[in-house]
Amino acid sequence: MGLGRSSKLGSGSFKLPTTSPSNSTRNLPPPAKRQRTSSPAPTPSGSNNPPRSSASAPGTAAPTTPPRVQARIDDRQKIHLASQDTPATRLQHRNDYFSMDGGDFVTLKNGGKRTGSNKMTDPLTGKNYTYDKQTQQFYEFDKTRPGNKGNPIDPQNNAALKQQLDTHQLLDRSRADRNSTKNPLLPGDVGPYKKNLLVDPNNPKSELVRVNDAKADFNSNRDHVPSGESLKRRNAGGPAQQVYDQGVTVAIPDDKLHKSHSLTYGTRQKADDIVGQSPTPGQTPPTMKRVDYDAANPSSAFHRDSTHLLDNTYQRDLFNHGKDNTALQQRLDMNGADSRLNLIGAYRYAGNLNTKLNANYPNENRGYNPQDAAQTARIHGTTPGGSKNGPIYDKHQFAYTPPTTPGQTQGQVISNSFRDRLVNEGFAQNVPDISGSGTKRPLEE
Repeated sequence: MGLGRSSKLGSGSFKLPTTSPSNSTRNLPPPAKRQRTSSPAPTPSGSNNPPRSSASAPGTAAPTTPPRVQARIDDRQKIHLASQDTPATRLQHRNDYFSMDGGDFVTLKNGGKRTGSNKMTDPLTGKNYTYDKQTQQFYEFDKTRPGNKGNPIDPQNNAALKQQLDTHQLLDRSRADRNSTKNPLLPGDVGPYKKNLLVDPNNPKSELVRVNDAKADFNSNRDHVPSGESLKRRNAGGPAQQVYDQGVTVAIPDDKLHKSHSLTYGTRQKADDIVGQSPTPGQTPPTMKRVDYDAANPSSAFHRDSTHLLDNTYQRDLFNHGKDNTALQQRLDMNGADSRLNLIGAYRYAGNLNTKLNANYPNENRGYNPQDAAQTARIHGTTPGGSKNGPIYDKHQFAYTPPTTPGQTQGQVISNSFRDRLVNEGFAQNVPDISGSGTKRPLEE
């Protein structure tokens, strides 16, 4: 979908960011920097272009390269364009922004979503439009109106917007509506395990349809994040099965990913993880069953599990000959830019849904609270899986400790982890000096 991307991850050096560390459980080899073929490199800091409009001046040639997008991920894993933020907000989050190719950004933003969209966005202003591709008519974006169609744009401005769309100056965020069990399940699709649920009670269109009954053209499994059993334990005295059925899941390859690398698959939930320091040097530190830790710390569990799964899919071909539809081979190959961004976006979206469920069901223990105190997770030890199953079935013991940043929330750690991953894998670049003074437009680098 994006422009100016190579199909493989490129080569280059790896350097962990020095600001807002993710405190993840990364055990990756040095990630490669992705190579671009058409998008311009960011202008060096201090040599900003003069302010300009997103539309071409009359009588001048339209730009041929898409604008880059500056965005941030907040503590609820929601993505914000820098151009939509106020100067005060940009100053507050000046170290949180990243810059991406416009097409890559759309792939990330759409990752995991089965609901349809007819949205177009001007990244330089942050303004959204609804676009009817059949009539080629733009409308004011209004989610309270049928089809999100507000007032139609007048003919002159409609023609200008159409030119911007044709020259890739607008972000085409449209996608087909697959929010039905009649549509095949695709890798990375996000939704509740069985029962439908209303994600936002103030928006009647926000219902997510179950994914359990949807036909899948690949050897799929639904990965509960946090784990389904921990959801049941959190609601042992209430609607435990309902919460399990409505738990957020990500569709992933079964034997190549879920059975192989999930930290909560089967008996791995019974692992004894370290949850504190030894009271006396040399003594065994206190431990807790993983499922019990996850029930008490769902936001930390989400971060640990999503990080581990994404680490173990890096530059891996998850296509399974004989089990998967060959039409999905490219989508299952994590060497491809779009497939990789789709999966990263899927777990980002799963995190965002978890925070919404937590807010919208205050009397039930659903999702996770992004304001939880942060816990970092690291592998303390590993038990080899044996020659029969191979090392992918190794059993890990984790240790959990508070982060070094005082007062950091788990939501901040999760959002930092997603941003750091995009940067470290070469999809994005940090923007450490974004201005909140209003003297510099946020998208001019």
